[in-house]
Amino acid sequence: MKPTGNVIKVDVAIIGGGIAGLWLLAQLRARGYGALLIESEQLGAGQTICSQGIIHGGAKYALRGQITESAKAVAEMPTLWRQCLSGEGEVDLRGAWLLADHQYLWATRSPTSWLVAFFASRLLRSRMEKVAGVGSGDYPPALRHPAFRGTVYRLDEPIIEIASVLSVLAQRQRQAVVRCHGPAVTARDGAITLRHPERPPLVVRPACTVFAAGAGNAALPSAAMQLRPLHMVLARGPGLPGHLYAHCAGASEVPRLTVTTHHDAAGRLIWYLGGGLAEEGVRRDRSEQIRAARRELASLLPWAEWSRVEFATFTVKRAEARQSSGARPPGPSVFRDGRTLVVWPTKLSLAPILAERVQEALQTLNVRPQPADLRLLADWPRPAVATYPWDREDLEWS
Repeated sequence: MKPTGNVIKVDVAIIGGGIAGLWLLAQLRARGYGALLIESEQLGAGQTICSQGIIHGGAKYALRGQITESAKAVAEMPTLWRQCLSGEGEVDLRGAWLLADHQYLWATRSPTSWLVAFFASRLLRSRMEKVAGVGSGDYPPALRHPAFRGTVYRLDEPIIEIASVLSVLAQRQRQAVVRCHGPAVTARDGAITLRHPERPPLVVRPACTVFAAGAGNAALPSAAMQLRPLHMVLARGPGLPGHLYAHCAGASEVPRLTVTTHHDAAGRLIWYLGGGLAEEGVRRDRSEQIRAARRELASLLPWAEWSRVEFATFTVKRAEARQSSGARPPGPSVFRDGRTLVVWPTKLSLAPILAERVQEALQTLNVRPQPADLRLLADWPRPAVATYPWDREDLEWS
């Protein structure tokens, strides 16, 4: 489809440059669609860059003692993502990397914690492997201490370095990723005007528009959305006991604590804490949340020097399709309003499933693949990748 004047025609315009939009863009273009992604801020800003990067395989969702719809939806995701990272998948992620090839689930000596982890391991035998004792060297570094008392399982769930994934996806599709000054607004006829202070406006005419803007989808009348907040915790300092990528099983289907390990821009080790601590933490202010984190860590890993660790917190809201119960949706969501689709992946790892469902919707709309001529966008500004939360200058550490 050739441009006419300042008008660009595409099969699909994608609004939002998080993992959902970027994965969808890569898949559609691989299948011959003329697609364009429009981002008004930074790639991954909002939910994606705040994710812990876990490619779930179902273990977390089996903690209730049964195979849930969520567990079924994510079962094949670790294999699919690994194929893409090695260049063997439809979406080429070569150049991105893993922080860890797998993560762990550990149970404390509490009977309830042990039972939750044990029954999950029985349900997911092919994806959970019990790890030998501390002396075997197979435990994650942070748990290799004589004082550790518990049970550890290795999970077939890799941890991705999110910024590298976003960067690779954007670079491979660079000509089809643009930054718009201000939110993208669709006219009644579906046209989208791209604006930038240093460029003349351009009009994009898509056969279909996909809104994959996370919480930004709330501006759409057809978006039945819910927000589930988290109060995440960051920890840094010489007292951290080493690398750890793990869930700690508690007394419910929500892990008591989920820990991933990262490095900030200065090279310092960062622990990123989610799970039950973050979910319950929405009822606590910053100081209370830090005290809760210190108590939890001192209880679970008492041998570490927590007095030599400082903490920070921030909140993030998970945008999802609204559920009558307010619970997490079982999988990705796609809503259609005429030739507009409003989508949420629900979890980062489910972006590939979301892309397939969008493709099915395009077929229903009779949108056929036609390469788009994007030469008018050759010198248009491109969005940068968002900053990790632990590198934000507005964080208060204590």
